[in-house]
Amino acid sequence: MAFAQRLRGLGDGASRIALVTGGDDALAGFPPALMRRAALALRQRGITVFKEACTGIEAGHVRLGNGARLACDAPVMAVGTSAPAWLAGSELALDAKGFIATGATLQSTSHPEVFAAGDVASRVDAPHPRSGVYAVRAGPPLADNLRLAVGGGQLRTYRPQSRSLNLMSCGDGRALAAWGGLSTHGRWVWRWKDHIDRGFIARYRVATDTLSPAAGK
Repeated sequence: MAFAQRLRGLGDGASRIALVTGGDDALAGFPPALMRRAALALRQRGITVFKEACTGIEAGHVRLGNGARLACDAPVMAVGTSAPAWLAGSELALDAKGFIATGATLQSTSHPEVFAAGDVASRVDAPHPRSGVYAVRAGPPLADNLRLAVGGGQLRTYRPQSRSLNLMSCGDGRALAAWGGLSTHGRWVWRWKDHIDRGFIARYRVATDTLSPAAGK
């Protein structure tokens, strides 16, 4: 949707955007109401959805799982999270998808001296969606337990939240939102998302004066 908005801003009336989903509906796994809102938003922006897998990218087209060839001048790939291949030979306990199996203290279930959180790990005691929200929030508990492990303290348990807020920009000043089974959309949702995103980035912003040559003198 961001690409479609950008092309409209350039006055390009010839280019078309297509979304190849990999076989499922767009946003599969999210609440049905959000999926319907997303499907409508895509249609309103003239984006064609192909519920097929991409089996190959060649000059001038994309090959689909049903054998069709989709004309394509500029393919853009967005892939999901997958476990690093080296984990398979690490001797660490892994889940069914190859991620490090961890428990309530974020320790490996097979090697307690190993801690893991975020996209490389799976909480076998508290399964949850693989998203940045959960990865970011596991950071402080992970840091605390690393300090406690080094200092000989009692490790603390960490339980991820049962649901998270998901916000997706529609590219035109509107956004979609989902919280548990609830969903909504509108310009106010985009402003909400923009406020959250800017606030998050501001926490990690480095003052420019600390990076200047004079700062080191």
